[in-house]
Parts: sequence; C-alpha cells; structure tokens
Amino acid sequence: MIKFVSWLFMIVLGVVVVLFSVSNRSSIDIELWPLPYSLPLPFYVVVLAAALLGFLGGSIITWFSAGRSRRKARFASRKASGLEKDLEKLKQKIEDLEDKDKV
Repeated sequence: MIKFVSWLFMIVLGVVVVLFSVSNRSSIDIELWPLPYSLPLPFYVVVLAAALLGFLGGSIITWFSAGRSRRKARFASRKASGLEKDLEKLKQKIEDLEDKDKV
C-alpha cells in the first residue's frame, strides 16, 4: 500500500513539473554579479535547477548530521554480532557438558 501511495505521489509530482515546464517557457537572463556575462535560459530550467540544488544541499546536510547515529548503529551491530557468537559458543559448551554427564 505504501509503495502504491509513493508511486501515485511521484506521478502527480511529475505531472505538476511537466505542466510547470510547459507553462513557463519564456526566456530570462541569468547574470552573476561580478562576471560581465549573462545567460539566457527558460524560466522553468532556473526554477527546477534551484529546487534540485536545494534538495541536494539538504540531503548532504542530513547525511552529515546523521553520522553519529550511523556510527552508534555500526558499533551496536558489531557488539550484537560478537554477543551472538559468544552465546553460540556457550550453548555448545553446555551441550558438550550435558553429553559428558550422560556417558
């Protein structure tokens, strides 16, 4: 169900982006202040590029801020794995001792 909602949302978002792009084809001049150059681009390219840069910037900031949590999760995973190995060794020792008592 969640996958269906996700696909539905992405389809609606795609349709909105296409409609926005078709509706805003007029050209604007992009200038960077210290440089004497100007670049004529369609308006939708500028808006979509700004949205993409914002998304990528937010993703990078989120990834770096979650570093401590990922480190803790790796440590906990290693510790759990070691404890599981110890548990298996102890179970084997118990079985060996029980077998010796039967003999």
